[in-house]
This record gives sequence, structure tokens and C-alpha cells, in this order.
Amino acid sequence: MRIYEILYRAMPQGYKTFIKKILNCADFKILPEYYVGFSLIYGALLFLAIFLTTIILRMQILVSILAAILASGIFEAFMHAIPLVIADNRAKFTDEILPDALNLISSNIRSGLTPDQAFLLSARPEFGPLELQIRKSAKLTLSGESIEDALRTIPESIYSKTLKRTMDLLIEGISKGGSLANLLDGLANDIRQSRILKKEVEAYVMMYAIFIFFAAGIGAPLLYGISSYLVETMQKLGNSVPVQGSFTSTSKFMTFQSIQINQGFMRLYMISSLCVTSIFGALLVGLIQEGSEKAGLKYIPVLAFLSITIYFVSRFVVISVFGTLI
Repeated sequence: MRIYEILYRAMPQGYKTFIKKILNCADFKILPEYYVGFSLIYGALLFLAIFLTTIILRMQILVSILAAILASGIFEAFMHAIPLVIADNRAKFTDEILPDALNLISSNIRSGLTPDQAFLLSARPEFGPLELQIRKSAKLTLSGESIEDALRTIPESIYSKTLKRTMDLLIEGISKGGSLANLLDGLANDIRQSRILKKEVEAYVMMYAIFIFFAAGIGAPLLYGISSYLVETMQKLGNSVPVQGSFTSTSKFMTFQSIQINQGFMRLYMISSLCVTSIFGALLVGLIQEGSEKAGLKYIPVLAFLSITIYFVSRFVVISVFGTLI
């Protein structure tokens, strides 16, 4: 659609480059213009729908605007998180099978095959996204491209830093006259060793990830649930005391007045705060566990659902236990 292309052209160049790369690494067969335009248009429609719905329900304007911004923001974040998560999963799978692929290519070369034939015969279906890139690289070498240029195309559609570094080291080793089979075996062993060290580090930092998950998913909603009931109780008690008739003080340092708090705005604020805490908590867990914020995107829905559920459950429990005392 024309409107999609107009919106896409209005985006910054860095954002357009990012979207192109992520969609390519996620293997999405959709034009970036359509994806960006769709997310923006339907995000705006969702904003209007939530805003009008809250107005019809006679909520305050500020609450309606905040609710609409929150809903549209969640939709936009979801649309951008989908390709990121898929691309990250493809990269993880590639990192897992990369040493086996390198060893297979090395074995084919040692058996007497030329490098282009070795790459082509090593493109196995069990290698997933790496199979297509190896096959593409082999075809380029068969068509006359140098092996260095062909190797540079392998990381183009896989968002893996390990694969990118491996190809760079392989190209550098070839340019300096190293044996291709020895280079492949050496890189495969190095990748396996780094994976072992990474798993050991993950075991050490697991306690920090559990603490963050507990604080964002359980501790924060419990405190919000109890404090929201406390604020409501203080408001009821403050409004029930006849302050003006009971006190006649001219002190400049002490005044008495009733508490006026919008309960709907307070609940919206707490839920929004829990959502923001869940987002950053999940990203921090991903960063600690796997060294990448994108790895924490899959924890956001779980953490947000858990925190909001505990918030309402804690409110219900507190009101059930102490509500009859007031």
C-alpha cells in the first residue's frame, strides 16, 4: 500500500537498516515497508480504540490517554519483538550446530574434495538456517567467486556474533596461507570450549537472575498490592474525620485536609509500573544469563502476567482479611 511506503520513508535511516536486517535474519518473507507501515497504522488505530473506549466508560482524560499510550506501546513492542526473538532463536541454533558443521566441512576437505565441493556436500538439512547459507556460499565459489567473498555471505542472514567472528577468523587465516582443514577443526574446538565456559558462567550468575525475577515478578506486585490497599484505607479514614469542625489551629506548620486520590489512576499507574519493571527485569535477566538483552524478550510476557496476577491476588487477599476491620 502507498501509505505504508510513505510511513517507511519517513523513518530514520538507522531504523530502516535495523528493520531490514532483523526481518532478513528472522527469514520473514515480507517487505520492510509493509511491516513497518502495518505496525504503525494498527498501533494508531489501537490507540484511538482504547482512547474512545475509556472515554465512553467515563474515565478521566488523563487516564484515557495513558491507557491508550500503554496499549499502543505494548503493540509496537510486540511487533518489533517477534522478529527479534525469531532471529535470536535461529542464531542460538546456529551456534549449537556450528562446530559440527565446521568439522564436517573439514572432513570433506581431508577426503580430497575441493573447498567448494566440500561446502556444498556439507549443507545438510539438520543444520537448519546454516544449511541455506553454506549452500549459497558453495554456489558462489562454483560460479567463480573467491572463497573469502563467499564466506562473507554466510553470516548475512543469521544474527549470530559467533558465526560472524568465525567467518572473519577463517577468512583471515586463509588470506595468510593457513590450511583450511586445520583452521576449520581449530575453530570448531575453540567454539566448543567457549560454550563450556559460557555454561559455567551461567551457572554462577543464575542466583542473580533468580533474585531479579523474584523482585520484579513477586516482590514488587506484593508491595504494590498492599500499599494500594493502605492508601485507599487512609483516604477513607481521612474523609470520615470531621477535620474542620474538630480543630481550630492557626499554626503555619500544620494543616489538616481530606485526602483526594483517584483510585483508577492509582491502579493504572501501578499496573504500568509493573509492566515497565517486567520489561527491564526480563531484559536484565537475558543479559545476565546469555549476554544479550534480546535473550530476555521471551521472558517479558511471563514476567508481566505473573506480576499483574500477583498484584490483584495480593489485593484480594488483603481486602478479604482486613476489609471487615474498617
